[in-house]
Amino acid sequence: MKNGALVKLLLFAFIFVLATFLFLHSDFFLVGTVSIQGNHHLSKEEILQIAGIPERINIFRLNTTDIANKLLKDLRIYEVKILRKYPATVIINIRERQPLVYLANAYGFVQVDQHGLVLAAFKNIKYFNVPIVTGIRLGNAYTGDTVNLPQLVPVLTYLSLLNERTLAQISEMSFRSPEEYTAYTVHSMAIILGKAERMEEKARLTNEIVKDLENSKARAEYIDLSYISPYVKLKRN
Repeated sequence: MKNGALVKLLLFAFIFVLATFLFLHSDFFLVGTVSIQGNHHLSKEEILQIAGIPERINIFRLNTTDIANKLLKDLRIYEVKILRKYPATVIINIRERQPLVYLANAYGFVQVDQHGLVLAAFKNIKYFNVPIVTGIRLGNAYTGDTVNLPQLVPVLTYLSLLNERTLAQISEMSFRSPEEYTAYTVHSMAIILGKAERMEEKARLTNEIVKDLENSKARAEYIDLSYISPYVKLKRN
């Protein structure tokens, strides 16, 4: 190859590499859209604030590992996946820890997930979006603590196995003794669970019976699951 042709080839290669570099670092690849997926309790604004994505950052320079680690430090977030969608979109897919119950503590109330992890603490609660547990008080338990009370385990087991539609109807879980667990619906129907045993089966039966009552448009005074054979006491018209 002649020297002139070689110089032209090298010059072309240099210009191509430089043009590619400048293009990849141009405003075309500035992050313009951040899509949040999977959030149910955390707002988009809260997630963006925790993530701390800088303004006017190039999508190739975005440190997704750093963002994921920031999000995972929040107890309410269980899992994070971050994807780049070129040229300028970042997708943050999160899996939240689901609050399962409220319990009273020495300072007010705490929100607990199915594993007994305290997700948040509140002095007052205006609106209960998950059931409140009565008869169990947590003392000084606070955000980040794990609650291991034996009397709470059956409550968490039972509620975690209810489907979303049924769980939404439960307003209270009452504990009086290890032999007296009762759930109450938003319509004041009692679901008598009895002893802290067969909670998996009792949750399954609750799902089935509540669905049957909805389908038949029947109203019940109470459901008794404390015995092997469930009993439903219907209201008289």
